[in-house]
Amino acid sequence: MARNIVNIENVSKAFDIKVLLDSVSLGVSEGERIGIVGRNGCGKSTLMKLIAGIESPDSGRVTQSNQAEIGYLAQVDLAEATATVRDVVIGKRPTHEWASDASIREIFTGLFGGFDEEMLNRNFQSLSGGEKRRVGLARLLIEDLDLIMLDEPTNHLDVEGVAWLASHLTKRKNLSVLVVTHDRWFLDAVTDRTWEVVGGKVEEYDGGYSDTSM
Repeated sequence: MARNIVNIENVSKAFDIKVLLDSVSLGVSEGERIGIVGRNGCGKSTLMKLIAGIESPDSGRVTQSNQAEIGYLAQVDLAEATATVRDVVIGKRPTHEWASDASIREIFTGLFGGFDEEMLNRNFQSLSGGEKRRVGLARLLIEDLDLIMLDEPTNHLDVEGVAWLASHLTKRKNLSVLVVTHDRWFLDAVTDRTWEVVGGKVEEYDGGYSDTSM
């Protein structure tokens, strides 16, 4: 039986008078790949933030497994004003420690085209939107996570970058994925379940975007 990573029990969330989620109960288990879809403003990103623990529900409970490691890629990529790409992606790990790791090398090659010391030493805030998105993805993908949560991960990525990301996520069988995106191809390539946020509720479907009635 797959290990449970997150449970959402009777969760409600409103902003001013607009109810985004109304008594929603859901769960995410190990290895599940779930696409979150719905109209703009329906509460998709809010649901992600509640699961990640970034926001708190008005009522109900969100429970994360004690051993679960969860990473979240937001639509806005933030870092300290003086942070370099190296700071964001690698932190304080010595170069010899991570540069010899084949899985990290594969991620660097897929997202940056290889190891580029000049890129690693650049100021994060000076990067373009696409470069920031690749850096944010690299930071999450090199970590040993149980659940990765991606809010519009294909924004600013070119076709090759989107294809590489889909392939990489598909190969990591034990990694659970939650993704919000308008990219229907990416949803079909990566996900095997769909949550549709509509009218404060979440409808669940088996399969990717093309398998639903939407």
